[in-house]
Amino acid sequence: MKLLRVSALLAPLALALPISAHAAMDAQTKSTYMNECAAAATQNNPKMDAAAVKAHCECGAQQIDKNFSDKEIASLNDKTTPPSTEMTSRLQNAVAENCLKGKK
Repeated sequence: MKLLRVSALLAPLALALPISAHAAMDAQTKSTYMNECAAAATQNNPKMDAAAVKAHCECGAQQIDKNFSDKEIASLNDKTTPPSTEMTSRLQNAVAENCLKGKK
C-alpha cells in the first residue's frame, strides 16, 4: 500500500517535469516544478504539513538535477509523449532512496 502512495505521488512529478539546463534547474523551472510537486504531494498526502511538502519537493528537485541530463528532463517534460517506464522508474527510485527516509 505504501508503494502505491509513493507511486501516486511521483507519477505526476515525472509527467510534469519542466525543461532545464544540464545538471541544474533555473529559477523559473524550479519554481514551476516546486508548485507542481507541492500540489501533487498535498493531493496525494493531505496530512503532510507544508514544511514536509517543501522538503520533499526540494529533495526531488535535487534528485532531478543530480540524476538526469537536460535531454532526459526534456523527454520527461514532453506533454505529447509520456516518459519511458525506465525513466519514470529511475525518478521514483531516486526519490524513494533519497527523499523518503524515515517516512516508510
